[in-house]
Amino acid sequence: MSKLLINEQPLQFLPTLAKVLGNSDKALILQQIQYWLNNPKVGKEADGRKWIRNTVEEWHKQFPWIASKTVQRYLKDLEGKGILLTNNLNKLKFDRTKWYTIDYNELDKLTNALGQSDQMEGDSQDQRKGTDSPADNGTPSPSQKGTDSPEQYHRLPETTHKTTTENSGKSKSPSHESKKKFTPDSVEYQLAMYLFDKIKQNNPDHLDLTESQKQKWADYIRLMIERDKRTPKQIRNMIDWCQADGFWRQNILSTAKLRKQYDTMAPRAMKEWQRKQPVTVSFEDDDWFRR
Repeated sequence: MSKLLINEQPLQFLPTLAKVLGNSDKALILQQIQYWLNNPKVGKEADGRKWIRNTVEEWHKQFPWIASKTVQRYLKDLEGKGILLTNNLNKLKFDRTKWYTIDYNELDKLTNALGQSDQMEGDSQDQRKGTDSPADNGTPSPSQKGTDSPEQYHRLPETTHKTTTENSGKSKSPSHESKKKFTPDSVEYQLAMYLFDKIKQNNPDHLDLTESQKQKWADYIRLMIERDKRTPKQIRNMIDWCQADGFWRQNILSTAKLRKQYDTMAPRAMKEWQRKQPVTVSFEDDDWFRR
């Protein structure tokens, strides 16, 4: 078999992201940065965000077909659009290597400006895999086991005939679809709008929801109550916590994302809540976030 054909898992990005950015290589670079931001073994937390560090040459090693100067130009372009944020978190003053993070709100604004639907927002955000509480240790330097190791690149699962055949035989009915119409006074609708109001408080420029989108948001609340066995109080408490947290309020921008990341956020939310309580805490208090 030719060495030019895929015998390893390829780097990944969504075609829609390439369309939004107008360039497939920019989409690949941004997705790779997202991968490292989700890696708990590298990076540093500052200003309520997770940051990762690489020189232009270290980034170039991960995209060897893109010229080093082109990688640098693409990074500056993403920074100019406000999608990439940069910082200097280096211990040595003369070290000017940039640290990067993604402004998800700016990316979503660009997506919405191009007429993408709320469903697209949910699909794109689901690519951000569970982000644990950011690690404190910095990205290893080139002399250490760093991000330029080919074995550490962000890879797609292999696409095989078996998986294709299995998927084609499954029902295509979305598991989250519901024919139920939620009225404004229903608990599902009210909790969905409660989250949206919090999001708008944090970002007044966030686009309003259509009625169809409100129904979709309410349906995810229904799933949290019926399938995940969350109580309305637990859901409301989690909404309050995540929208007050500097890191999570940038990520929880829909009820779909709230449901997906609930179990990831719960331990940290519980720990912070218990820290604020009096010394004597009843057993029932542990149900504040957990069922």
